[in-house]
Amino acid sequence: MTHLQPARILVVDDTDFNREVMTRILERDGHLVETAEDGREALDKLQAGTYDMVLLDVMMPNVDGIQVIEAMHGDERLRRLPVVMLSALNEQESIVRCIQLGAQDYLPKPINQQLLKARIQACLEKKRLHDLEQQYTLRVESISAQLQDANEQLRRANQLKTRFLATAAHDLKNPLGGLLLLADRIRMEAEEGGRAAAIPAQATRIRDAVQRMLHIINGLLDTAVQETGETTPNFEAANLGDLVHDVVKANEPYAASKDIRLHYRETLGGACWGQVDRLRLGQAIDNLVNNAIKYSPLGRSVWVELTPRVVEGADRVRIEVRDEGPGLTPEDQERAFGLFQRLSAQPTGGEYSTGLGLSIVKQMVELHGGWVSVESRPGQGATFLVEIPLRPGSEGK
Repeated sequence: MTHLQPARILVVDDTDFNREVMTRILERDGHLVETAEDGREALDKLQAGTYDMVLLDVMMPNVDGIQVIEAMHGDERLRRLPVVMLSALNEQESIVRCIQLGAQDYLPKPINQQLLKARIQACLEKKRLHDLEQQYTLRVESISAQLQDANEQLRRANQLKTRFLATAAHDLKNPLGGLLLLADRIRMEAEEGGRAAAIPAQATRIRDAVQRMLHIINGLLDTAVQETGETTPNFEAANLGDLVHDVVKANEPYAASKDIRLHYRETLGGACWGQVDRLRLGQAIDNLVNNAIKYSPLGRSVWVELTPRVVEGADRVRIEVRDEGPGLTPEDQERAFGLFQRLSAQPTGGEYSTGLGLSIVKQMVELHGGWVSVESRPGQGATFLVEIPLRPGSEGK
């Protein structure tokens, strides 16, 4: 017979002698025993505690065994708790009713010690097997849920891959076609002894097309790396003022080509050092400044501002990029930082957009433990806000 661990058993009987006898027998076998002298006390203990089985007298004053079984049958936690009924020979109809309600077995009175042990052994073994079955069921359900989650992630990854390839194919098709035409034209002019003066202009057009394709490919690769979680940031001490100022200076020729005034302002009161990945944070800020210029009408202004902040005792820095462009609709704002999102506003100088710039900004900023948001009204420009923590150990020397 299977050896069972000691069990916690509730003995319910209105006779003191019966409770004492069963308690001694069970405790000699190593079981933990609690007693109740009527059905009401039994139900109170069942609600308050946890038991492995119940020995329950049928006939008791106030609340009898049938009422206890009925109450347990209506309680999800107690419904499957093994119950052995204790009955006199003239209580067979009540025993049948109790078994119909979920009792496992019964013992006739007076209690036979060997029969009591056998009934308890059988009930506890049955409960052990049921508990194992429940554990396996829960484990299978957990594994099934994990598999469903993994399948959903694979489905989303497959959709992303499909969109990735479709975007790459669509966005690279036009510049590649243009390159083929230019190459054919150069070949034809060379064969016909055409004008050599036209070649530099055509070479410039080829260079612009290649840069456009590289921009598309770099954006797609950055997004793919972020989505697969393979990015390992290279944090190092950097002066945030210098980093942002360098980004602004790098964008000045682009702004000048559209007659846009690019303003930069710091309210730092000194150097502002932080542990950042210079390349990735610089890329995020560059995307915001470049976008502000791209979507601003000719002759307008773009402002970039760097401001220190203290939030809950921690040092942070806020970078604000504001333009005078067409602004964003509420719908645009909701999906602005998603992948492959081309918004309703159009570049004002015929520039190209992959729909990846803002999603890359969000990924790079979150890599630093920060956040990015946008404030805008249609026709009144847009303000992009980036806030990142200044990690300890970042002070410059």
